[in-house]
Amino acid sequence: MARIALFFNLWFLSFTIQAQLIQANAPYLPEQQHLMAELLVSFEVQAPIPSTVTEAWSAWSTVPNFTFGKDRGHMVMINDLDALHPYFREKVKQLIVLCRAKGIELAVVETYRTHAKQNEYKSMGKKYTRSGGGKSKHQYGLAVDVVPVVDSVAQWHDTRLWKKIGTVGEQLGLRWGGRWRSLYDPGHFEWTGGLSGNQLSSGYAPHLPKTFNSQCIEEELAQLEESWQAWEAEQATSARQTTASVKSN
Repeated sequence: MARIALFFNLWFLSFTIQAQLIQANAPYLPEQQHLMAELLVSFEVQAPIPSTVTEAWSAWSTVPNFTFGKDRGHMVMINDLDALHPYFREKVKQLIVLCRAKGIELAVVETYRTHAKQNEYKSMGKKYTRSGGGKSKHQYGLAVDVVPVVDSVAQWHDTRLWKKIGTVGEQLGLRWGGRWRSLYDPGHFEWTGGLSGNQLSSGYAPHLPKTFNSQCIEEELAQLEESWQAWEAEQATSARQTTASVKSN
């Protein structure tokens, strides 16, 4: 593809130079000069049309507070699977499908989480989180919160049901928050490829298994980064407005 692009660029440059020389030297009639000018304009490199991908973030599904029967703060939660890292996303989809095969319906509570949303949770006390913005796997699209639903009601306290879900997740290679002694979090699953939170915040990316079809992964991750940054800006603004409103009251 690179050779084809180079050939086309060289051809276009040669054509443009020749056409400009002809236009400058030939005794064209005004009508002919006008046609030549239009021809040259048609070959000019046009400014790229903004990609709709950069606006995909605004179409991600979100849910407001208390959607699943728990206080989750004022800012909406992003619960779209497209907001997750591609490899981890596939694992979460498998988790949902395998649990459904066992008669367990899972609802996605939260996927990507902005720094502002993470800080909101921290401000709500240690029963929510001890980690501030940038310290959660959610900020890298590598964590998800789910909950089993029975008759349209979220089942947060069914220990036996959580163990079944946790077992499925661990068999998929995911880390399950139900194993944590401190801040027991059975609805939380994550995957980091062995990286710590500090490594992720330092810019390290998880190593993908060779079995994963990683074609175009760099492009997809770049697009995800754009969407994440757009949400970061959106909820940072929301957090400032909420703070200003509280102070004014």
